Amino acid sequence: MGRLRIRHSTRPRLRVERRDFGTPSVNQIDKWCYSSAGGIASLFVCYSLIGFRGGGDVILIDAWLSLPLPALILILAVFYGASAVVLIRLSFGATLGPWVRSFRGVVAPFFGAIVIIFGILVGFLASDVWDRNRRAAATVRGEGANLVSLHALAAALGTPHVAIDRAIRAYAIAVIDMEWPRMENGEASPEAEAAQDELLQTVAQSDFAVAGNAALDRLLLDTALRVREARSDRLAFSSDFSENFKWSCVLLMALMGQISLAAVQLDEVRAQIAAMVIFTASIVLVIGLIAIHEGPFQPPLGIRPAPIAKLLDIVPDS
Repeated sequence: MGRLRIRHSTRPRLRVERRDFGTPSVNQIDKWCYSSAGGIASLFVCYSLIGFRGGGDVILIDAWLSLPLPALILILAVFYGASAVVLIRLSFGATLGPWVRSFRGVVAPFFGAIVIIFGILVGFLASDVWDRNRRAAATVRGEGANLVSLHALAAALGTPHVAIDRAIRAYAIAVIDMEWPRMENGEASPEAEAAQDELLQTVAQSDFAVAGNAALDRLLLDTALRVREARSDRLAFSSDFSENFKWSCVLLMALMGQISLAAVQLDEVRAQIAAMVIFTASIVLVIGLIAIHEGPFQPPLGIRPAPIAKLLDIVPDS
């Protein structure tokens, strides 16, 4: 009979381990959240100092809305991104995760109710912001129209209208070159103020009175006064923001929306991350779009001085 030989192989066996690279570990989530929480605290401290400078005249929301567009969007994205990561940490972290997940069972329509309230508040805020932008644009157009009317009325005076035209051009140049850049920060220009006073003084001089035509004199002076009123309204719009209470409600309800979304996604960490990313990107987009329209004269979408600049082509340079 043949012999059965058993050979023992000395080759090392390949050992295969199955690892899931798709799901972040608890330690990774902890690191993300600790760094994000530190970022939120740093931003709050820094911008609180900025917001309450000058004896508390400017509060935190006004300071945020006054920032340039890149910084405004960046702070908004960092804040809500960090809050989303903190909520994920609380839901699936090692410390409070088991206790938070004990609240599983909150149904999805609960999140929809919060989002509806958030949408209503966003609608009210957007209506306020865009209505103020519309009125600011109408004020600029009215200021330019009053200057054109002043030039047309001054032409009926004969020879003295040259001095009035000179004052109109000086005022328009001061507004375009000096005052418009300063309005980005809600400030007026001393040069434009002096040119406005010079225009009123020139119009009000008795040497330009038309004999036997007091009605024309009065109309001329009223038009110059309307120019001053339009400038005052324009400066008021440049330094005014929506009520901080409205902004606080919108920002708070956006955070409540994130919390409610986390409450209905307590079963799978990947599902909560995906839902949180989509919702956070949406609120940053909506709130950022409204915030960049908050300042009617702030670039890059601010109102341009085109109605006043056209005056330089109408009034001759004398």
